[in-house]
Amino acid sequence: MLSQIQPHFLYNAISSIRNLCREDPVSAKEAFDRLTGYLRANLDSLSLSAPIMFEKELEHVKTYLSIETIRFEDRLTIIYDISVTDFLIPALTVQPLVENAVKHGITKREEGGTLTIKTEDTDSAFVITVADDGVGFDKSRLDNKHKHVGIDNARSRLMTMSGGKLVIHSEPGAGATAVITIPKRKEKPGR
Repeated sequence: MLSQIQPHFLYNAISSIRNLCREDPVSAKEAFDRLTGYLRANLDSLSLSAPIMFEKELEHVKTYLSIETIRFEDRLTIIYDISVTDFLIPALTVQPLVENAVKHGITKREEGGTLTIKTEDTDSAFVITVADDGVGFDKSRLDNKHKHVGIDNARSRLMTMSGGKLVIHSEPGAGATAVITIPKRKEKPGR
């Protein structure tokens, strides 16, 4: 999980904050506070052996995205379509999907794009969808020849900790969609 804290993201975030220091010190302080909160949440997640409430994962995702909007400004549009938050999910399962959508999809388009995060409550499962209208990719890139630490880690923790699964759909030029499905338990889990 520690390898999911990308050095390029840290470098770019710190550079953006450094630039803000001259232009807008108040915003720079807020951005720095967001970055330290983001890093603390990632480090805290290393010690978790049980799923967390989705609300907490969503808060972490929003912190990450608030840092990225400093860098990409109006090139990054975010839509939250959150209809349910009262369920458990392994920590750091949605955030790497969001990071991939921003880094490998949306920001690869000169004009940027839109990221949508959606939750649904079905009869049998909780469903989280992370979709972007970025450049997309050929799904054969997800084969075993390439290392996808964040995705592989999320997929493994979803299966082990909640019986969940992660499916990714994409095609070049048409964006990408990652769908997490977490089956409902017969008894409502405690908080």
